[in-house]
Amino acid sequence: MDEINEGNIQEKINLFQQMQQQAQALTQQTSQIEMSVNEIERTLSEIGNADEKSTMYRAIGSIMQKVENIEDLKKELNEEKETLEIRNKSLKGQIDNLNNQISEMQNKLTPVVQSLQENKDQNAPQ
Repeated sequence: MDEINEGNIQEKINLFQQMQQQAQALTQQTSQIEMSVNEIERTLSEIGNADEKSTMYRAIGSIMQKVENIEDLKKELNEEKETLEIRNKSLKGQIDNLNNQISEMQNKLTPVVQSLQENKDQNAPQ
């Protein structure tokens, strides 16, 4: 990360804010993924007691499709769950990395902003 000085302070503050917004967006994505995983787990729990005589339907877009093979459905749901969990783990890694960068930048920004504020206060007409 470059040196922070009076000339580039606004640019660095803007970058800092963008990084915070990106971290927030990634956090929202992880929440959505966790909700999807929980829904899949509830679905698997519900169909766990089903036998081959049970009639089931799966929502695909705005239509319902009859499930011909419950075991295939369980397999699909487990694969979907696994994919979501992998994606979630990746996003959490990105969030951790981004939060470290944000913390590092904040530690560099704070003294420069305070110094500029002190200079401004000292130069203000009394």
